[in-house]
Amino acid sequence: MLTKHFIHQNLQQRIVNSMLATILVLAVVYCVILLSLVFSVIERKQNLIAVKDLSSQVSALETRYANEVTNINDTVLAQHNFARIENTTFTVRKDPIASFSLLYTH
Repeated sequence: MLTKHFIHQNLQQRIVNSMLATILVLAVVYCVILLSLVFSVIERKQNLIAVKDLSSQVSALETRYANEVTNINDTVLAQHNFARIENTTFTVRKDPIASFSLLYTH
């Protein structure tokens, strides 16, 4: 009877130990997932800030380019050794695909 009690107690101890080990593993996995989520949220916020910054820089560059293009005339071109070629035509893109930029008009 004593051996049966010892075996039963040993089995209970193994079950308790395996349950504690399972809880420990699940707690570690939970912490890893939680940290991963926190870091991904922080990275996403940093990426959004970077996108806003780049967007404002692109907008400023497009505005600057549009101003530079409007300042080009025959006098400026002659100062930079460009020559006018007669009887030529140039096209300007004005379709909906070009609407992403301030450089094109509709």
